[in-house]
Formats: sequence, structure tokens, C-alpha cells
Amino acid sequence: MKHIFMMHDTKRHHDLEGMIHDIMQEYVYEIVYTTSMQDSQKYIQNCLEPSRFYAVGGDGTINGLLQALVHSEHELVILPFGTGNDFCRTLTKEKDIRQLLIQSLKQESQKVDTIQINDRYYLNAACFGLDSMIANKVHDIPDIPFVPESQSYIISIFKQVFRYDNHHVKIVSDGKCLYDNQTILCTLNNAQYYGGGFQITPQAQIQDGYMDICVVDRVPKIKIPYLVTYLLSHQLHKRHEVHYYKVKEATVYCRHSCNIDGEEYKADSYYFQVCPQSLNLVMYKKS
Repeated sequence: MKHIFMMHDTKRHHDLEGMIHDIMQEYVYEIVYTTSMQDSQKYIQNCLEPSRFYAVGGDGTINGLLQALVHSEHELVILPFGTGNDFCRTLTKEKDIRQLLIQSLKQESQKVDTIQINDRYYLNAACFGLDSMIANKVHDIPDIPFVPESQSYIISIFKQVFRYDNHHVKIVSDGKCLYDNQTILCTLNNAQYYGGGFQITPQAQIQDGYMDICVVDRVPKIKIPYLVTYLLSHQLHKRHEVHYYKVKEATVYCRHSCNIDGEEYKADSYYFQVCPQSLNLVMYKKS
């Protein structure tokens, strides 16, 4: 099987070449630089032989490649190298990209779930409400030395919280209305983390055939930072304003856009369905 590294055409990615050449000497491999996700998807679609593709980047990079990898015989390896690496947090605590590449070469791929939203797929999280607004704006915050992504997310919360108007969200699943109210947060997750390391759906599993929904009722804006402290301490589930659901499909009605793995997406309504075992993903050993 050929190993293909999908890289952005930036100096930061070019600097990884030496490490890749060093580790991959005994393998058939190629480094592909692209300037757009459309080019990456077209390249994958033109590969007729099953190959192992390496997503070198963050959640947005994974999401772009995923559109061409779902329901294919190709394999996906995730090498976290972006501003947001939330999905990889579900797979491993290891952050050293060199060690992860070495480890991946010893692992077989496994079938995992993806989620389809209307006409596209995602692997990690889709969110509405304040968290979507924050996710859409978090990259507008300048990089601050020694400040991790999760702290940037908190800074974004404080910047956006007093500009936020509560969103009305209606969620219907299997013909039943699960939720119909004003909300500050609504996320439909395949995996556990989002927002630079917040474990919003700790019970989520990527091989169970279900998506995990977390909805937080409207609260006074002054209480939102207080709720964040519960999220940081993994105690959010103890709050009476917080609701969790585990479903295979759902329709969300919301007049606002959602954020899918770091990318803003707008539709009149949003139909979600789990696609069980639809992706061949190389899993890391739990560290």
C-alpha cells in the first residue's frame, strides 16, 4: 500500500519533509502539496488503488480530506499539525508528530463512524449557538505566546458572550421532539472534544453507531463564564440546564449557521445521520 502525505504548501509543512523522508525510507510514499481542499479531494478521487492518506493538519484539514475518503477503501492517518486538533485528542494524548507517525506504521486501520449532515460528512463535532459563534471567531484572535488553544477559546467566549443573542433550536429524532427551546449551546458529536480541548461529550465513542448531543438551556449572560468553569472541571453534566442525548439520526431546525469541525456551514435545516463503519481510520494506542 502506498503512503501519501497531504500537506499544505506552506513553509511550516515543508519543514516536515526531512522527518518524513527519515522515517519512510523503507516504504513507498509520496508527499503531495495542495493549495485547496478541492485539489486534495480531486487527488484522492483519482487514486484508484487503495492507499493510506496522512492528514497533516488540524480538524479543518481532516474535514476536507474526509469528503473524499468516506465509503472508500483508502485509509486515513491523522497527524495533528493545526491550530485545532480536537479529534486527535479522542485517539491519543501523544502530541509528538514524529512519534505518532512511527506508531501509525505499526497499526492496522479500523472501521469507524462518521456523521453526515445534509450533503457532507464530518468526523468530530458540529455545533450551534454560542459555541458555533465562538468557533467561527476564535481564529480572529491573534496568537498569544504561551497561550494554548483552549485559552484562546476562553478569550473568544468573553469577547462574544455579550454580543450573543440566544438561538432557538428544535431537535427531532425518530419522529420525536427531543428539544425545542432557546439555547446557548448545542453540539452533535461523533467524538469527545472540541474548542481546543474541551471534553464536551465524554461518553462519545467513534465506533458505537451513535452521535452524542449536548444542549445547554438559555441562561443569563452573566452566568455563561460560570458554566465554562463546570466544563473545564468535567462537571458540566451536573448542571440542570444541560441535556444529553444519544441518537442515530436527528434533524436540527435553527435559523443560524453551524460550525462543522472548524468550518462555518449554513442551511435552512440540518439533517444528521450516523454512517456506521464508513471510514478506515488508523487508531493509535491509548497513551
